[in-house]
Amino acid sequence: MAQLIKDVNYDDSAVRYRGERVLSLLRKLNAGDELKLPSYIDTNFAISVYYAMFLPYPVLNEAVLAHGDDKVRKQYHLLSFMLSSRKVHEVRKNTIADTASSMVAAAVFIDALVKELQKRSRQASGGKGGDERERRSQESLEQAVEKALEAASEYAKQAKEITNLAMRFAAGTGSMLSLDDSIAEVMELARNTDVRVILEALKSIQDFEGYVKRKLVRSPRGELDGYETGSDVERVVVSELALPRDFFLVKFVESSLLLYRKVLHESKGPFYVLLDKSGSMMGLKIIWAKAVALALAQRAVREHREFYVRFFDSIPYPPLKLGRRVRGKDVIKLLEYVARVRANGGTDITRAIITAAEDIIVSGNKNVSDIVLITDGEDRITVEAVRRSLARARARLHTVMIHGNNPDLRMVSETYMTVTKLSKEEALQVIAVKSD
Repeated sequence: MAQLIKDVNYDDSAVRYRGERVLSLLRKLNAGDELKLPSYIDTNFAISVYYAMFLPYPVLNEAVLAHGDDKVRKQYHLLSFMLSSRKVHEVRKNTIADTASSMVAAAVFIDALVKELQKRSRQASGGKGGDERERRSQESLEQAVEKALEAASEYAKQAKEITNLAMRFAAGTGSMLSLDDSIAEVMELARNTDVRVILEALKSIQDFEGYVKRKLVRSPRGELDGYETGSDVERVVVSELALPRDFFLVKFVESSLLLYRKVLHESKGPFYVLLDKSGSMMGLKIIWAKAVALALAQRAVREHREFYVRFFDSIPYPPLKLGRRVRGKDVIKLLEYVARVRANGGTDITRAIITAAEDIIVSGNKNVSDIVLITDGEDRITVEAVRRSLARARARLHTVMIHGNNPDLRMVSETYMTVTKLSKEEALQVIAVKSD
């Protein structure tokens, strides 16, 4: 088996698996279309392209040229053109040491390369004689590789943005999210123009960490937070047990034993985002609102709270829920859910709020919850019905009014914000909404 890249064990099962995954993604890119792969596009080549993207310093193995067949030489030359191109650096800055973006970039590169070579082959067949085609063969390969790298660059950038979004959900939680089981979904999202726009909007409001406050309460069964003195022998530091018995008893009586200080995060109810998708929200309004919703989801995860997001117009649409512990595929589902919704329809704010309150009641969480309503709707609401529903759910309503005013909502809201510029500063005000 030809080892095209040095220090990669092509016989290892995990390495073979990555190559097969790249080819599987290639087939998904062409779902419904027949893509005939040339013989040199095999698992070995897919492995080589993947590791050329993934490794910090991939080195080609020149020895294969002496012992390989024509197929191996073709693979080697394609990889050589790829790694010597300036455009590969644009791709690799988003793929190095990143499994998801490397797999997506490898699949897109191979797909674009095959199509470009097939197109050039058809054009050459109607041109000059065989000698001329042979003379221009190397130049054609290089140009095809350049075109394929251009295609892979945009996908790699988008896949990296999605990976970064998932990692931000895990930041500060002591866990690492993995997208290894959702790479096909990452690729589909990387193709989605709406996702690109939403993530671009979200990037401008990422520095909201200072607004996320997690209240701590003392608990003998909580997490280690430091040290203190006292007489609780269940939390005594081990070194205190080495003291002479009489000295230990004196410190016990004086409440001066060195103890572990333990804390728990204060329990809170769900964080619920109601997002108006009526026709008047079309354009920048809905993009800004979706970016804020994703940022609020990150805040909920940091605060160990359940998170709901539900779109509504004249009717409420099915919600998406995140639990207190989020996995990589949960973030992908959230991004898919938010991206696919289009603004159209009427507005029924009363029905949306009552539905959200019912969801919170059904969840069984008895702690105080927060509902963030983002809307530009100025229609009247049934004030008393909304108040009763919020009281039953033990929920506070925080209204974000875009380009308008609604006196009824102002009456029933714990906080009421008016947004006019759809700016970063206004987004941070929403994300920092008080929930104590």
